[in-house]
Amino acid sequence: MSRLFVKLLTNYEHHVIMYISKMEEKAMKFNPYYNKQISIDDLDYITEENIRTHSLNVTSDKMYKEAHDFNDHMFEMQKKREIYVRDLWKVLIFNIVMAVLLILHTLLFESLDFIDSEKISLVYKISHSSYPCMILLLIIFLIFTLVVFIKKNYEQKYAAGILLLAVPINLVTLVLILFNIILLKPLKKHHDAIKNDVGYPYFIPLELTFFNEEVMEKAKKSVREYRFEDYQIDSDTEMGIPEL
Repeated sequence: MSRLFVKLLTNYEHHVIMYISKMEEKAMKFNPYYNKQISIDDLDYITEENIRTHSLNVTSDKMYKEAHDFNDHMFEMQKKREIYVRDLWKVLIFNIVMAVLLILHTLLFESLDFIDSEKISLVYKISHSSYPCMILLLIIFLIFTLVVFIKKNYEQKYAAGILLLAVPINLVTLVLILFNIILLKPLKKHHDAIKNDVGYPYFIPLELTFFNEEVMEKAKKSVREYRFEDYQIDSDTEMGIPEL
């Protein structure tokens, strides 16, 4: 009975995977940018200037197709960016709260009688003061913020390596390191899924216009340009009639 159940479950999973693959193939045929990051080299009509100004003047059906697919892609990437931003806020808030708690805990080394501060802080054992510990912690947290949040380097090894410097200051930092290793993994994954795309970081769709410059130039040339002199008062008729 159990073998039959496992076999049915395996067949079901196989059909689900095949169905998802077929749906992705159809999506790729409909939009060549589906579920992938694109570069400027993948675009035939859209330029960096268009992406910078978020606008494009459409002059052909092929250009419209590319612009339409590009805008669909931007909406898709915006959804991925929302997931990344959500994870970023989780990691950021957690680290801010932990940093404040660690600094407060370190400042209270001298007043917490029920904790042997020298056992959890090598720096305090040497200096017999909480202020050097606090200053060193602040420097380490500033470096951590610069590397992880400003430079957007979400590699777990870099984050753990920086925070390891704080372990001799306060042994509780090991908790911070452990949770950062857990939280940074999905954050890096979701950032890697969007960071190399041509629309990064905000993925703003193009505003399309349909102004045909060639047609407008021809129209301008076909319209007669009147001069001010053409409207001067005629001395005989006293009428401002253009000279034809």
